[in-house]
Parts: sequence; C-alpha cells; structure tokens
Amino acid sequence: MNRTLVKLLTVCLVLGLSFGLRARRYREIPIPGQSVDEYSNSWVGLSIIRLGMPVGISGFGEYKHKFERYINVDRIYQYIASADPLTINYPWFDHPPTLGLITGGVAYLSGAKYFEDTTAAVIRRPMVIIGTISVLLVVVFGWINYGFLTGVVGGLIFASVPLVVLSSRMIQSENAIIPCFLACMILMAKYLKTNKSKWLLTAAIVAGLASLFKLSGVACHLLAIMVLLGRYGLSSKKAWSDVLFFLAVSLPITGWYAAYGLAYDGKTFIKILFSNYDRFYGIGPQALVDLVKYQRLTQGKFLTEGWLIAGWMSWLALMARNRRKHLILVSAVLAYLITYVLFGSQPYGWYAFPFWPLLNICLGVLVVEGIKDRKAAMPPIVLMLLVLGDNISRLIGLDDFQPWSDIWRVGISFGLLLSMSSWWFNKKQMPVYRAIILILFIVLIYLNVRYMNQVTVEYWWQNVS
Repeated sequence: MNRTLVKLLTVCLVLGLSFGLRARRYREIPIPGQSVDEYSNSWVGLSIIRLGMPVGISGFGEYKHKFERYINVDRIYQYIASADPLTINYPWFDHPPTLGLITGGVAYLSGAKYFEDTTAAVIRRPMVIIGTISVLLVVVFGWINYGFLTGVVGGLIFASVPLVVLSSRMIQSENAIIPCFLACMILMAKYLKTNKSKWLLTAAIVAGLASLFKLSGVACHLLAIMVLLGRYGLSSKKAWSDVLFFLAVSLPITGWYAAYGLAYDGKTFIKILFSNYDRFYGIGPQALVDLVKYQRLTQGKFLTEGWLIAGWMSWLALMARNRRKHLILVSAVLAYLITYVLFGSQPYGWYAFPFWPLLNICLGVLVVEGIKDRKAAMPPIVLMLLVLGDNISRLIGLDDFQPWSDIWRVGISFGLLLSMSSWWFNKKQMPVYRAIILILFIVLIYLNVRYMNQVTVEYWWQNVS
C-alpha cells in the first residue's frame, strides 16, 4: 500500500478516536450549568443574530442595563445547587462575541428563538468539531516539525487524555483560541523553513482572529515576536522588520473588538474593559506550582492528569535542548505562560486549556526520541510510568489494588532499571526498547479510552472532585 495513503489513514484513525471520545455524552458531561458561561456565550451570539444587540450574563456592576431572570435551560435549577436568578446585561462586552456567534448561530440554525432553546445538546456540537480540528493541527505541527510519528503520538495523546476531552466540549473561548494558536505555530514554522512572506502574513491574520475570541489570544502575537527574535536575534534588522509587518497586520484585526464595543456603547465598553483588568488577581506566589500540580476543569471541578505533569517535565527538558530545533514549541508554552500570568487566570480552569496541546506535543517529542535513540529511552519510560500509575489509580481503588501490589512494585522497579540500562547496552538491544515504549504508550492510550467510557453522569457526581 502507498506509504502516503497509510499515513493519511493513520491520521483519520486518530481523528476518528478524537471525535468519538468528544461526541460520546458531550451533552451530559461536564454537567450543563456548572459553568453558565457556556450559555452566556451562546446567548450573546443568538441575541446579536436575532436582536442586533449582545445580551449575556456578567458579574460586572458597570453595566447600565441589567435585570435578573430565571432561565431554566437544560433544567439547570434542578441539577445545580443554586437558586439565584441569572443577571442579564446588555450590551454585553465581557469578551469578544466571535465564539458566541458560532455556537449561537448553530442554535439559531437549529431553530432556537429564545434563550431556553439553547440546550447543551445543540450549542456544544460545534465544540466537538473544533476540538477535533485542534487534534488535526497538533498532528500537522508535529509532522512538519518533528516527523510523522511525533505528529501521530502527540495527536493520540491530545485526542484521548480525559481532562482534555472533557474540557474541549465546553463553550469557552480558550477552546477556540487553541486551533488559532496551533495554526499560528504551523504557519510560523512554514515561514522559518521557506522565508516566504505569505506564511507570515497568514500567521498574522490568524493571530488577529485569535484575539477576537478572547483578548488572551494576544498570546499568538507574543509567540510570533518571540520566535522571530529568537531565530534572528535582537540586533537583526530582518527580525524587527518581520515583527513590525506581523503587528501591522494582526493588531488592526484585534482592533475590530474595540470598534465593535465603541459602536454599541463606548462608555460602557471602556468601563468593562478596565473592570476586566481591575478584577481580583487570582494568581498568588504559588500559581506556577498549582498550575502543574492541579488541573481545573471548571472553577470547582478538578481532574488531575499525570499526562500534563509529564508534559510540563517534557517542556523543561526541551528547553535545555537544541534551541533552534525546539524554538517554536518552547516559545509557544512560554508565550501563553506569560499571558496566563498577566491575565490573572488561575481560579478559572478554562484559562489553562491552551497549555494542554502544547504540553502533549512536548511529551510526544520525547516519546519518539526514545523510540529512535536508545540513549534517549530513559526519560519517556520514566514519564510514562508516572502516567501509568496515575491512570491505574483512577480505574482501580486502593483496596482493589492490593492483590496486584507486589506485581506493581516489581514491575515499576524493573521498568526504572530498564530505562537506566538503555545507556549500557548497544544498538542490538534497541528493538527491545522500542517495543517496550510502544507497548507502554498503547496501554496508556487504552487506559485513557477506558476511563472515558466509564465517565457517566453518576460517576461525575461521585468521583470527580
């Protein structure tokens, strides 16, 4: 069979897995109403389409027009422990309306006329598709920068990690920033390889569009600046001319949000813009530790992932490697980390979503390096053993685990010794290490899928803290 056809079929299988996991129970989990932002975003889009006025939920007191209503969409008042009415505001300026226009537009085309019609079953549909597109972009970035195998490995991780799958269903602007960020990374990589201005131009357009989903999309602007200066140097005229060209294209697109707000109600728009800046800063000195240690799905729901802890470790490892080879990937994590800190995002789980694909790619790079080079086998084996322990602990309770504890002790000890021994043996033993890494990786993906299959509504209430 043609090698290209095999690769394309492999990518289709990865995308099929991604879509299947995201589509299964998408309307039920996360529980509708645990983040009313999902409805608010869609109501903004639906109201713009039907009324020509953005109407949504906000916690800011600067709005002139506001009223309280009980809107029992998806029976949220029967399922979530809150009896308070929703505070409706207009014109709504908390964030740009682009994602709301997508989900609200889908609701409108599905027959929705009123806010009560915007059920999770309808408005989450485009998020399943956007999430699958993001997986494709992870594969593409890995493929063009590190090879096909890295793209597939990174894509499989991003397609199946439970926290990533669950978070990608939510109508949060970060889930729309993710494909923009990945596309910008791909386009910057193409520009560095070819030096053709069309790639830089397209990257600038995508960066501008990212900030129209949410202002934290300016991380794309920062990424481009870091990549260009990192590649050519601070003293390079080419670097600064490229930066100026990029910003000359991207910033006017970002400015469309200001034009939108000023057109509706300039005074209120400016007040809300500064209220976003002046709100309680949720990131304290422990923020970076919390970011690695805890992963939030919503403000009150946690689902800690060994995969993401391993991803952070992989990023740190890549920072110490060939700067030129890993420039875009390392810069992408750093660019969004700077944005995350500046925006004071820690209390809200969705602000961290754009880290997930980047960290999954970092881990994928290390896994493939371990497959190709016996001297690089130890890091991915150790990291995957870490993930294995975390995955098993979610599937098997501590009491049920006891009959297997002796096997686990011996197995982990042997695995760690085996990872170290990769430095001692010659190339003849390399197929053994490749087989071990591949089998371990396949087992981990299987455990991801198995865990996702058991996440029902009952399981969610009982086991997700």
